[in-house]
Amino acid sequence: MKHKLIFILILLLGFAVRLYKITNPIADWHSWRQADTASVTRNFVKYGVDMLYPRYDDFSDVSGKRLFNPNGYRFVEFPIFNLIHYSLYSTLGLLTLETWGRLTSVLAALTSSVLIYLLLKRKVSGTAGLFGMGFFLFLPYNIFFTRIILPENLMVTLTLGTLLLFDLNLLTLGTVVGAMAILVKPVALFFFLPLIIKYWRRLIVMILPFVAWRFWEVRFPMGIPANLWLLNGNGIRFKGAFFQWIFGERIGHLILGSWGIFPLLEGIQKINLYWFSWVLGALLYLFTFATGNVHHDYYQIPIIPVISILLALGVSKANTIYKKILMLVCVLFMFAFSWYEVRGRYQINHYSIVNAGRAVDRLTPKDAIVLAPYNGDTAFLYQTNRRGFPFVYFPVKDFIDNYGVTYYVSVNYDTFTREVMNKYTIVEQNPDFVIVKLEELQRL
Repeated sequence: MKHKLIFILILLLGFAVRLYKITNPIADWHSWRQADTASVTRNFVKYGVDMLYPRYDDFSDVSGKRLFNPNGYRFVEFPIFNLIHYSLYSTLGLLTLETWGRLTSVLAALTSSVLIYLLLKRKVSGTAGLFGMGFFLFLPYNIFFTRIILPENLMVTLTLGTLLLFDLNLLTLGTVVGAMAILVKPVALFFFLPLIIKYWRRLIVMILPFVAWRFWEVRFPMGIPANLWLLNGNGIRFKGAFFQWIFGERIGHLILGSWGIFPLLEGIQKINLYWFSWVLGALLYLFTFATGNVHHDYYQIPIIPVISILLALGVSKANTIYKKILMLVCVLFMFAFSWYEVRGRYQINHYSIVNAGRAVDRLTPKDAIVLAPYNGDTAFLYQTNRRGFPFVYFPVKDFIDNYGVTYYVSVNYDTFTREVMNKYTIVEQNPDFVIVKLEELQRL
């Protein structure tokens, strides 16, 4: 009974801590990536669910092949996350689309924690399961990154679900869930190493839907972002800077708050072949997507279950009073110092894009196409609730003539903005932003 109460308490607290700033607009850390994901769901709401033609708001050339995207195609992950997000929002309502997007990730995280508990309970002990569940839910890094609108968290849930189902010998269901994990994010394959020897035929079946999706999406090259650079685009793999960024800054400081290294190393000493395959999969993932992992700290989301399990093994195996006290001190310092690193990511540094976006939504037609330059960051474009461009690629007249852009909005009064204001009709202007209708002024 005590064990069950602790389990429920951990789960409830894990949910509660993720409510911190849950209603934030999409303008916090990695808002550009969240906006891209959320806009696919928002277009499901506006235009209907179409899983084979996912669309977002950005018409830019994201392919790197000089292919602009006036239909807003978004061919990255198969939009299972967006379907769940849409279903929660349209069925339950009450909250905003953005809050439901965050809660979709939160629900995925809570499910992942239960799956970690069940796996550890089967392989090690119930105590280890509670520790693994707790570390997954309360690492400050993971608290933040499991309440933002990204599909990675769903991929983690589906991956863990696949591993548990195979461990329970539910092979058909495990194969279906595994195929979904790969469709959401193909990097799930790195974490299926525990299955590769005994179930390699099943793995091939899992991959087939993803292959079919790839064959489908190559028909829309303008909707496929350039991605090969994520592998080793800047040549950083295996260089000193790579190890410093990944194992020093990200895993060492950001995720483990430095002090978490000690229980992690203790856990590594306790692993068997099964857990070793998890660690190896995580390392292969980090090394393969070297540039992506260095550039983006959300790329470490898939390795958090492995880190949580290693921490759980290290702490649960402490068998003397001295070791237990040492582990407690290390864990407390880990949480404290990691929170110090993570807390700034909740901040909204440029709230002007939110206010400007609301004004655009209020003052312009729903079908308006806007130019909302923000150094290519689509978070500003998302706030307008309109489709268009987040970067100025060529003269305004070309945007008007070739893509039907009708409004310009800016939060910076730079030289380009001043030129637009002098030539076209100002709709609203204040110290934070300006909205311009792209109709030339009549000169007397």
